[in-house]
Amino acid sequence: MSKHTPPPIHDAAAEFDGLPGVGPRASLRYAYWLVNQPKESIIRFSEAIRKLAEGITRCRVCGLWSATSPCIICANPKRDQSKLCVVAGPQDVRIIEDSGVFHGVYHVLGGTIDPISGRTPEQLNIINLFQRLKPPISKITEIILAFDPDVQGDTTTLYLRKQIREKFGEHIRVTRLARGLPNGAQLEYADEMTVAEALENRKDS
Repeated sequence: MSKHTPPPIHDAAAEFDGLPGVGPRASLRYAYWLVNQPKESIIRFSEAIRKLAEGITRCRVCGLWSATSPCIICANPKRDQSKLCVVAGPQDVRIIEDSGVFHGVYHVLGGTIDPISGRTPEQLNIINLFQRLKPPISKITEIILAFDPDVQGDTTTLYLRKQIREKFGEHIRVTRLARGLPNGAQLEYADEMTVAEALENRKDS
């Protein structure tokens, strides 16, 4: 950045530059846009960011980002505790909830297995998943593996299916989303109807 850029604008742009898909030019444009807003708007924006740091935690049960732990889904006695939907990230929970089809509970892995990027099973929220499946406490009879239909999603599905079979036998049904989702698509960007159809037409993994 230019030496003539005021330090506060430089610092703000540097933070924007760390966001996914935001380059140096866009980050500087965002910083200048922000400084042109009324001071009250800038303060409100900074307060929202501060609340993200101080007011959000991970649910101790499922790993979902939430204002409380356990989250409102895990704490809801009306949810079907026998069906557990395993997803890569919190945004996937939102998409599935918006479909209005699934009424069970969730488990958020925090990503998918990707050996090329160095993301191994040990780096994901998998140990806690297995803890939730242990008898006699567990009421889970079906696990839905709801990952993007790509190489990383398929790798994670195969790994979890194998581990669940070895650790818990055949009494837990393992299913995956039906291929209503096209190959290479991301669950986060799928429309509600596509997600609903994929859930309703799920099959054994």
